[in-house]
Amino acid sequence: MRRWQRPYSLDSATAFAMLGLVVAAVVAPVLAIVVVREPWVPTPLAVLFEVWLAVCLAVAVRQAMLGVYVSEDGIRSRTLLRTATVPWESVADIHSGIATIAGLDMGRSAITIERTDGISVQTALQRGDLLRPFTFRPELGRLATWPEHYDEILTTLRAYHRDARPRHAAQAGGPARTVTPDAGTTSPAVRLGGLRSGSGGPTADQRRDVHALTRQHERGALTDAELAAALAKIRGASGG
Repeated sequence: MRRWQRPYSLDSATAFAMLGLVVAAVVAPVLAIVVVREPWVPTPLAVLFEVWLAVCLAVAVRQAMLGVYVSEDGIRSRTLLRTATVPWESVADIHSGIATIAGLDMGRSAITIERTDGISVQTALQRGDLLRPFTFRPELGRLATWPEHYDEILTTLRAYHRDARPRHAAQAGGPARTVTPDAGTTSPAVRLGGLRSGSGGPTADQRRDVHALTRQHERGALTDAELAAALAKIRGASGG
């Protein structure tokens, strides 16, 4: 998997951004031609309008590209203003942190990539509210997705990170990490027989079940044997 791809399904916000991009790409040239050809429109105003259309189109393109991408080489975060790429060997942790803008707490959680050098990379993926339509926090430049979808994305990204660490350790000539039956140190992707999101991988419902089982095990509600039995059923249902 050398190419970069989103390891999760798109939510409605990203889908609407892509739809807006298609509409803008079709409408913007038409509007620009109409404004330029109208003799009653002053030239400075026509130029200003075309610049405004170009800025809107650029923002729409960037908004449609927001998110987190993965490949065999590392993980990439795309926000409205910057793209940050971190090799897997430089990723210390992927967790849910505080969403901020210019140092101000937005009152949300955001998926954060912790680098081994201590630098945190805040992604555009944020945990939204159940009553999102009644909140007045800005959405441009970030993806505030529903809590269940947010948790699913976080679990998937952690699974890719855990799977990448032993592979890169082996390529570097270091000791490869041995995956043990201990459920507390094995990623959800490994527990499902090494399958990842994508063609032939576990479905979204199965990944959600694995996440729920893992959370119960971490709280002590499930023993190691009970967790292993439940995961074996999910692996069998996925045809692994």
